[in-house]
Amino acid sequence: MKKWLLLIVVTGVLIGCGQQEDEVTPNESVNDESEENVLEEASTDSNVKAEASEENEEAVTKESDQQLTTTSLESEDDSQKSKDATKEQSVDKQEIDIEFIKNELKIGMTENDVKNLIGDPSKTGSDAMTAQPFWRYNIRPAKGYYFEGPYDNPEIIDALDTEGLKNNEVDIILGLLWKEGKVDFISASYATENDEIITYRMFEDGTTDES
Repeated sequence: MKKWLLLIVVTGVLIGCGQQEDEVTPNESVNDESEENVLEEASTDSNVKAEASEENEEAVTKESDQQLTTTSLESEDDSQKSKDATKEQSVDKQEIDIEFIKNELKIGMTENDVKNLIGDPSKTGSDAMTAQPFWRYNIRPAKGYYFEGPYDNPEIIDALDTEGLKNNEVDIILGLLWKEGKVDFISASYATENDEIITYRMFEDGTTDES
C-alpha cells in the first residue's frame, strides 16, 4: 500500500513538472520574438538615420558646389567688367589714324580727356610762337625714332619732322596746344603715297582746314 502511494506521489510530481516546462516554453518564445522585434526596429532606425545623413551630406555638397560656381561666375563677371572698362578708357595707338583724330579730338578737352582717349604724349614742352604748353604724339614711330628740332631751346617741340614722315619713320605727328588746361589748337600731319605732307588743323573756334 505504501509503495502504491509513493508511486502515485512521484507520478503526480512528474506530471506537474512537465506542465511547468510546457508553460515556460511559450513565455521564452514570446521573449525571443520581442527581442528580435527590438533588434529589427533598432536596425531600421539606424538605416533610416544613415540614409538621412547621406542625403544631408549630398545636399550640403551640392550647395557648396553651387556657391563655388556662383563665386567663380561673379569673379569672371568682375574680371570681364574690369577689362571692358579698360577698353572704354583707352584706345590702342594702332587704331589712331587721321579720321580718328578728326572725329574724336575736340577743342576744350581736358588733359584727362586726352589721356583717356589716346594715352600719354610722346613729349611735352611749349609752342615757339606763344610759349603755351604743347604736347607732341609720335603715332606708330619706327624703333629708335628720334627727332631733334631746329630750336636752341629744347623745350620748344612744335617743329614738324617732314623727312621722318616721308621716310615712314613715323606715321602721324600729332600736336596739341593748351590754354588754361584745355585743348586750344590741334594739328595732325602725315605723308601721302606720293610723299606729300598733309596737315589737318582744328582752331580754337572749332573750324578746321587741311592742306
